[in-house]
Amino acid sequence: MTVELILLLIAAITVQGLGTSVVHTSEISSSTIPRGGFGLDSVIYISWDASGNEEPLEPGGAPRSVNLTVSYSTVLVSPCIGRIILLYCIVTHQYVTVSLEIGNIPSWSTASLSDTELRFPISSTESSQIISVTVTVDEQAPAYGLCSIPILASVGTVRGPFGVLSFVNECSQTATMNFLPGYHPHIIVEPASDYLNVTPGNTSYLPITITNLGNGRTVVFVNIVGFPSGDWLISIPHQIVFEVNMSQEITLAVVPPSDFNGTDTIGISFTPHNADDYSQHGEPVNITIDLICEP
Repeated sequence: MTVELILLLIAAITVQGLGTSVVHTSEISSSTIPRGGFGLDSVIYISWDASGNEEPLEPGGAPRSVNLTVSYSTVLVSPCIGRIILLYCIVTHQYVTVSLEIGNIPSWSTASLSDTELRFPISSTESSQIISVTVTVDEQAPAYGLCSIPILASVGTVRGPFGVLSFVNECSQTATMNFLPGYHPHIIVEPASDYLNVTPGNTSYLPITITNLGNGRTVVFVNIVGFPSGDWLISIPHQIVFEVNMSQEITLAVVPPSDFNGTDTIGISFTPHNADDYSQHGEPVNITIDLICEP
């Protein structure tokens, strides 16, 4: 009989002498598979309130923190020897360390944990601790693209007093939190010039380049918000669809009234909307073009 086994038997006798009742392990999930031998298997649960990651993350916005509950318990591999090992661990106040880390995440996201090492007593009952995960996504995050944050939890092997017997088997678990980046509108409007030479009764043209630098498919609505005085004929596309990083040139066409002379202005508004949900939109980009007729 080894020295470690003798120690275990002494622990069992000591606990029985103190009047300790029979130890019952907490219920475990069906995914837990005993590793064999006679030690204890670790069971790790990671849970959180689902409402914490339901609302889309604002690209380039403030970090989002969600509380995680990390729970630890043990399950007997061997009903006999395993119970003796468990009693020994309880009497001698043995602990395990649950190590936590963030796995591979998208390049446009960041994630961190408030704590990466948690100590849990080796016990017959489940114990829990609360930490938090903080997540951000940058402006390059694709609108409503999946942002998966894997959280890796592990426990190393815990051995007996002389390092021969394995009291607690190693264990690893992965929980994945999924976030969705929201829509980030961002367009650049570049007219070929901030003025346009016009001739009464004739059509003059001004190219305007629009670029979608947002993170999703975007519809740009174009509106004339400042009309020149008189009977001008003004033509410009009212709605253009842009893929991400797409540029497109549109044309402003104007015909001044026959009696126009001098300088006037036209104001144009460009408003980006989410192509899949028009209720999501950015601030309008406004430009002003001088209309000049020189005698």
